[in-house]
Amino acid sequence: MVAAQREPDMFDGLVAGNPGFDLPRAGVAEAWNEQQLAPLATSTDSNSQPYLPPTFPSQDLEVASAAILSACDALDGLVDGIIDNYLACTNEKVYPALAAYTCSPSGTHGNTPHGGTCLTAAQVTALKRIYAGPRNSQGLPLYSSWFWDAGIWDPPSAFGAGWQAWNVSFFGAPDTNTAINLTLGAGAIPMVFTNPPAVTPVAGSNAQEAFIFNYNFDTDAPTIYKSAPGYPESPMDFMTGTPFGPSPFLFPFKNHHGKMIMYDSVNDGIFSSVDLVEYYSLLDFVMGGRAHDFARLFMIPNMAHCGGGPATNSFNANLLGAITTWVENGVAPDEIIAANTNNASPFPSGAPFDPRIAENFPTGGTRPICAFPRQTRYKGTGATNDAANFVCVRPEVSDK
Repeated sequence: MVAAQREPDMFDGLVAGNPGFDLPRAGVAEAWNEQQLAPLATSTDSNSQPYLPPTFPSQDLEVASAAILSACDALDGLVDGIIDNYLACTNEKVYPALAAYTCSPSGTHGNTPHGGTCLTAAQVTALKRIYAGPRNSQGLPLYSSWFWDAGIWDPPSAFGAGWQAWNVSFFGAPDTNTAINLTLGAGAIPMVFTNPPAVTPVAGSNAQEAFIFNYNFDTDAPTIYKSAPGYPESPMDFMTGTPFGPSPFLFPFKNHHGKMIMYDSVNDGIFSSVDLVEYYSLLDFVMGGRAHDFARLFMIPNMAHCGGGPATNSFNANLLGAITTWVENGVAPDEIIAANTNNASPFPSGAPFDPRIAENFPTGGTRPICAFPRQTRYKGTGATNDAANFVCVRPEVSDK
């Protein structure tokens, strides 16, 4: 996306997948997310920082996924573990579902924290704050909010770098924080996304992790827009492809007759897909409603960052064919056929999920991914793992 803006004559066709086009602001969100999880920690790690892996173990994210699906899975007309109508999956729908799945002596889903049936009130509060996006002390947003999506949980059979890997834990030794936000992110945020860079040691009680847990959203976050002695370009100036950057829109790329396909996970654990949808919508507005003439956006529910997750996430060959056909033959892609290669549904057939999810999930089959703003809808008959039985429609038409 940066190339399309700054070197518009370099390529005739581009595919931007899970694009880090807004990295400095996404870095602010990394620090925000870890600080919302910190109060849930009951011990410290080897760097004397809040130890996060026990705050949201896998069985708790499974419950969170079930709660979100209970609120939104049926909005697209088919209960199958995939929220195709992600735009309609709002806080107003999800908050009551989270309340129903909150541990309580009289609750429907029991009162045993970390038992695989309910979430604690503190966990629900943390999720709400994370999905709302980072804010400063005045309440001003510093990044985007996030779409609620069932891919918050990566089942063992559908591993990916999903929400858990970025925010809670990935791989590593006990008593060590392994969330990608606290490894890769903890190096990037002070050294690249803070201006001037805050040089911090890698390990220790006053190291990179500590910088994240003590990141100040009033004083540190604004530096992504500022120059500094020795660093005349701000992080937002030199590395982004957003409307906030120095070359915000794509008129030269369009005039070059360039074509671009963008795609993202509805559930990307590091880059908010709300941010990308808002960018594309603004691009379409600036282009007089004709952005689709040269740029198309595809959103993949449940997919983890760049692949994996309980999703139809096998489509790279079809993307290459789509961009080639568009550039060389002038035929724009209205849909991309994606596949799920699991031999069995990644969602279990019983609690905490609706049994229809495992039954209707497109195991071993295909689904169309539709060009935004169109969404995938089941025709009402035929196998639910066959793309031929689905169509692409505008949600305002299909969901009245």
